[in-house]
This record gives sequence, structure tokens and C-alpha cells, in this order.
Amino acid sequence: MDSLIGIWRLVEGKAWDEDGNSLSPPYGACPMGQIVFTAEGRMLAALCNGDTDVGNETDRGYSSYGGVCTLRGTTLTTDVDIASDTRRIGGQQVREAFLDGDRLLLRPPLRAYNGTKQQRELLWQRIWRPSDDGDQGSNDRQK
Repeated sequence: MDSLIGIWRLVEGKAWDEDGNSLSPPYGACPMGQIVFTAEGRMLAALCNGDTDVGNETDRGYSSYGGVCTLRGTTLTTDVDIASDTRRIGGQQVREAFLDGDRLLLRPPLRAYNGTKQQRELLWQRIWRPSDDGDQGSNDRQK
């Protein structure tokens, strides 16, 4: 889990149907999202469609959840204890996780979204991590 500690920004979302046909990005052309992973083994994620021209609030595609998480190999599992959709509380969110430096690709399992089975991938970029010298942290922005 230490390799994930920090704050991550959603860069891109992709989706395919079960036949491999490309679908619209699940969080729009301008996705918004952050994940925080702590040294204590907790995570909190919030993401939504960040496009300015979304028709109505049901098209916004908002989701948030958090809880204790573990990373075993390429499997990230979160025991959900807080969520925007209360049906998730008490369950698990399982993702394939592929880490490459400060980039993280998360792939939820194939499941139905609005009646269509989809495979999704979400690409994240780390924007902050605690420093090794005990300082409060470091980030990508200039001070």
C-alpha cells in the first residue's frame, strides 16, 4: 500500500461494451476526480463528469466511496464504510490496479451501467505524496 500513498487526480476514463466496442468516456471529456490513500490504509475517492455542457444532474455520473483498502498484487480491494450510494456500505469495491511510477490505472470488473455491460478503465496521476524526510509533503506544483 505504501506505493499508493498520496493524492491522485483523475486524468482519463475509457469504456468498452462486452464486445469490445468503444463507448463514450464514463466521466465525460473533462473528468474530475481525486483519490486519497493514507499511510493508515484508508482511501477516499470522489469522481464525476466535469463537462460544462451536461444536460441534467442525472448525466453528471457522480460517485464517491471510501474505507479500509488493501493492495495484493494487482488487486485493490476497499471495504466500503462510507459512500454516496449507501447500498455500497458494508460491501467491497475491487479493482485491478496497475502502477507505473506516479500513474495508476484502475479497472473495475465488467458490469452493467445504465443497462449496458461495460469494461471501464480510469487513469490517475499522483499530484501529491508525503516526502521521505518527515516534511508535510511534496507536490508537482511550483511553490
